[in-house]
This record gives sequence, C-alpha cells and structure tokens, in this order.
Amino acid sequence: MLDILIKNGTVVDGTGKPPFRADVGVTNGCVTVMAEDVKLEAERTIDAQGLHVAPGFIDPHTHSDLTLLVDPNAESKVRQGVTTEVIGNCGFSPAPLQGAAVEETRAKADDFDLEVAWRSMDEYLDRLRNPGTALNVVPLVGHNTVRGAVLGYDNVKPTPKQQAEMERVVEEAMEQGARGLSTGLYYPPGFYAHTEELIGLARAAARHGGIYASHIRSESDLVLEAVAEAIEIGEKADIDVEVAHLKLEGYRNWANIGRLVSTLDDALAKDLHVGFDQYPYIACNTWLGAMLPYWVQAGGSKAVAERLRDPQARTQLKKDWEENRAEWDNRTGIRDWSEAVVSVCQARPEVLGKSVAEIAEAEGKEPLEAAFDLIVVSEGQAACVWFTQLEENVQTLMRHPLVVVGSDGSSLKPEGVLGRRKVHPRNYGAFPRVLGRYVREEGVLSLEGAVKKMTSVAAARFGLTDRGVVREGARADLVLFDAGTVIDRATFTDPHQYPEGIPYVVVNGVIVIDRGQHTGDLPGQVL
Repeated sequence: MLDILIKNGTVVDGTGKPPFRADVGVTNGCVTVMAEDVKLEAERTIDAQGLHVAPGFIDPHTHSDLTLLVDPNAESKVRQGVTTEVIGNCGFSPAPLQGAAVEETRAKADDFDLEVAWRSMDEYLDRLRNPGTALNVVPLVGHNTVRGAVLGYDNVKPTPKQQAEMERVVEEAMEQGARGLSTGLYYPPGFYAHTEELIGLARAAARHGGIYASHIRSESDLVLEAVAEAIEIGEKADIDVEVAHLKLEGYRNWANIGRLVSTLDDALAKDLHVGFDQYPYIACNTWLGAMLPYWVQAGGSKAVAERLRDPQARTQLKKDWEENRAEWDNRTGIRDWSEAVVSVCQARPEVLGKSVAEIAEAEGKEPLEAAFDLIVVSEGQAACVWFTQLEENVQTLMRHPLVVVGSDGSSLKPEGVLGRRKVHPRNYGAFPRVLGRYVREEGVLSLEGAVKKMTSVAAARFGLTDRGVVREGARADLVLFDAGTVIDRATFTDPHQYPEGIPYVVVNGVIVIDRGQHTGDLPGQVL
C-alpha cells in the first residue's frame, strides 16, 4: 500500500520537460510509482484535478539560521512550496562560535529573544534536528563568522598561523555537516579579506566536496569585478561557485545591464562552474549600517553604534557624505532617503515601515542624522528595505539560464517574535511571485522553465542528487499548486501574508501543508 497517492494532477517534473498528465505514488519518503493511471491503494489519496505537481522548491539563499530555532514550522517558506532551505549565507552562520563571533551572534539572536547555547556546527545542527524542522536544511559555514572567531571584526590581515586556524575551523565545520563556505564581502569583517585568504578557505571547503557561495563585494559600480573575483576563487580553489542575489544596484549603474549579461553569457559559454540566484523584487533588505564607509563598520555592530555616538565621527562622516556622494550612492543604491524604509529597529517599533526621510521630517533632522540615530539606538541592528533596482533589469537577469530563484529571506510567521518586524515581502512570496506574476501574468518565463530554476538546477548546484525532480526513486519533496491562481500576497506595506494557490506541500513523504493548512509535522532533514 502507498502512503500517499496523488491522482489526476499535471506533473511539472523539474527537468524542463513540458507538463504531462500522471499520478504519483509515495512510499517511505520516496516517489515509488509514477504513471498515467495508478490503481494502487493508499493511506491517503489527494485528488489533484486542476493542480500541477512539482518537486518541492529549493531555496538556495536564505537566512533562517536563527528563525528555525524560534519556530521549526517554517511557515512562510513551506507555504510557498519550499521544501529545502540553504542557510548560513552572506558570510554569517550561527556556528562555529568562538572569540568575537560569540557576542556578534548573540546580538543577532537577541532580536529573536533567543539564547545562544551552542558553539560548534555539530551542536547547532543538533538543535535543528531536535525537535526537527518542517523542511530540509542545507547548512553552510560563514566566512564572517569564522574570521570573527579567529581575527575579530577589525581590518587586519591574517598571519600564516591565523590563516591556517581559519582553514581548520572551516574544515571542522565541513566535517560536522556544513556543505560549503559562504562569504559576505559587502559586510564586515568580510570586506577586509584579500582574495588569497578566500581562496585558502574555499580550498578547505573543496577538500570536503563543498560549494563556495558568495555575497560578492559590490552589486553596483564594481559588480563586474566582484563577479570576476568569485569566478577566480572558484577556479583557483577548484570549487563550484554560487553568486548570491544577483542584481544591479544603484540608479547610476542601471544602464550597465548589458555588460553584466555579457559576463554571464561568457561564463555559460566557457562552461565555468558558476551559478547565480535572484529574488524577484526591485528592493533589497539589509542593515542600515551597511551604508557607512568601511572604517566606520570595523569592530562589529555594537562598535559601529558606539562610534556614531561620537560627535567628531559624525562630523567626519557628514563631510565624507558631501565630498564623496557617488560612493555613498553606490553603497545605498537609492536616489533619496524616501527609498530606505525601516524594517528592523526593536528599540523603536513605531518607526517600522517608515522611510528614513519620513522619520527625519517628523523629528526635524537631516536624514543622515536620523539614520545615525537609528543605528545607535538599535546597537547596530537596525535594517532597511532599500529600493535600489530597475524592474526591467530584474526581468532580464531572470531570463538568463544561469540564474535561479532564491528568496534571500527567512522562515517567519505573522505571530509572535517573528512577526514584529516590517520585513521584506520576499520572506513570504518569492516563489509564488515568480509563478504568478512572471510566468502567468508577464510571460517572462515558461512554467516548466520556472520550475526547473526552482528545483533541479538548484539541487544540482548543492549536490542534492535525489531531490529537485519528480521521478521514481527520488525523495518525495513535492508541491501541488494551481497555476491559474498561485500568487504572492505579501507587500512592502503588509508583508506578513501567506501566498495563495498552494494547497499541498509534501516533505520527505509527509504532508506538511494540507488543504492550505500547516499540519505541524516536522519531517525535514539536515542534508
């Protein structure tokens, strides 16, 4: 007897093949039969008439490292059809922790009222396994965490002994379950690292079959050079590369889209082992302090806040703002402060959803001064949604065969501590937005092409050989959606809204979303 039989559905198998009619049978966590008319008995039969049956979506770029510990149900992701999340991105992983990395991680965890009671990657992953998670998790080890643990958060170059220690920490994390190394070269202390340091650490990950995933140094005026550096690291370390949330930020740089596409075309033509992911929005979401020159960001988030308490430092920054405005524009990507909307500031919840321009006007301050004050009062944890991109460029990159879908978001829910931020809507809507807006409404992608980007391509990049496709013998990670109605509902003004048109999600052969409701089951695995 089958555990689950999905009848009368239209299969989009993840390979790019056009949709076809088939029943799908599941036993012991795997797809065991797929045929036009399966007549076997099952403990649960789902009538999928009018629905498409696809592999569970794989989100290659997420930040659910801490939120999954708060709520393992992963509500905002599984309701999108996501059955696997890659965590530990942008150079930040919650383990391994030692030295200055402990305090920096605690500062992030405090926003979720979460106690950091682990140190090693082993201990952290044990926390995920018990009680479990609703979806699968692929962990990466973060370079910023490793560098912070060994060198701290200042602008220093590692000695040979310190470099060897960082490589040892990476290897130990890989041995304990990490599947690759991530970097956040836009953030401290990652932006202090020279390419040679990164090649050495990537080699340490490569020795264990890992991948190198990078938030590159620039996504604005130096994006081509930043992509080239990621490719160089991959080639010299002999490791596959994933470039995170590819975009062209900053109104001064939007016209360079042709040059960026040519770089991707060249990588494709040369069959380089490099891929890219992208979220389908014109706005990013990151710390407010990321707008600051590098020297101000030294020492970690609390050090940044402390530095901005000094009137002399503020005077110096205002002078730099006036004299080097183009550099600030490239860091923020915005044309004016109305395009920076506060998403996180636990100390001042009344400012959530307001732009820095609105806050400044209400307080009778210059916007730059208001931004400094938010960084100080939040101890460096304030974040903004930044409207930095051009819609036409988003669509152009989306069409490229090397670009897959990734949310750059976290598993959240509207209630409790996870619902008190004014988050980016990508946390709730990235994947259904592609299916609804960019497939059905805009025709930017075909249905089978979009599903392939969400499944088998991402699975191959992270070595998930038995996921990302619907076929006999594959793991039963499945999503059933209505191609005629699926859509995101989350908006920038009201982001905590689940999508529509995804009534069923199956993870490792267990139904997690049943008729649109979360079952509470936690069948996810650390992969």
